[in-house]
Amino acid sequence: MVDLVRRTCSCGKFDLMKIPGRYAIKATFSVGIQAHTLTGGMYTTASWRSIYEESINPISVSEDAWIVPSHVQQAKVLPPETRRAAGQRKKRRYETFEDKIRSSQGTQTSKRRKCSRCGIEGHNRSTCDREI
Repeated sequence: MVDLVRRTCSCGKFDLMKIPGRYAIKATFSVGIQAHTLTGGMYTTASWRSIYEESINPISVSEDAWIVPSHVQQAKVLPPETRRAAGQRKKRRYETFEDKIRSSQGTQTSKRRKCSRCGIEGHNRSTCDREI
């Protein structure tokens, strides 16, 4: 359930993040409202500019006038030596709760295996009774 006037939804994402989720965006399309108008005021460009206008000070000296010591200019900086960890690499993508449900509901079809000795399906190498 999405309430566009109060900017709330039953899952709570809209309430916490102040950004419309996929349900709220779908509701805005059906009503004819642009989704970006429902985001919280903290995500506007004007808000970000007002927050950081005094904190970030530009460097008044141009880059051409910088004095960099010669040993710093000549230094070769290499990445640290690393070794790949043993074992199988972990996934880099973390599934959302909805993705986990969707993937568990799919059909679990197993790959048909065949004997590595004779190449016929239905048995494996340890139970193969064919002549070599």
